[in-house]
Amino acid sequence: MTDAELINKLKHLEETSDHAERHSLALELADNSDRRIFDVLVRLIQRPNLENRCGTLIYCLEAHDCSSITALLEDIAETGNFEAGMQAESILDNQGLR
Repeated sequence: MTDAELINKLKHLEETSDHAERHSLALELADNSDRRIFDVLVRLIQRPNLENRCGTLIYCLEAHDCSSITALLEDIAETGNFEAGMQAESILDNQGLR
């Protein structure tokens, strides 16, 4: 994927209101460790309107070093819905963040 294609996908990921499309794009980018993907995913996860629709987005963070968002992941693990909480727990455990 070219840099221009990545930028377009990230822009669409951040702007779409279609949850299925957002999750599909996030999964498509999940194995790419580009820091820009991490930044967009974190912004999306923190959006209040996506609070109960971010489990897939959290799952997509697994390819990234999440040490900078340990507190966010701990909060989601404690207060998020089941899917989001389990994904956050998985990252915290797998990356040795606690």
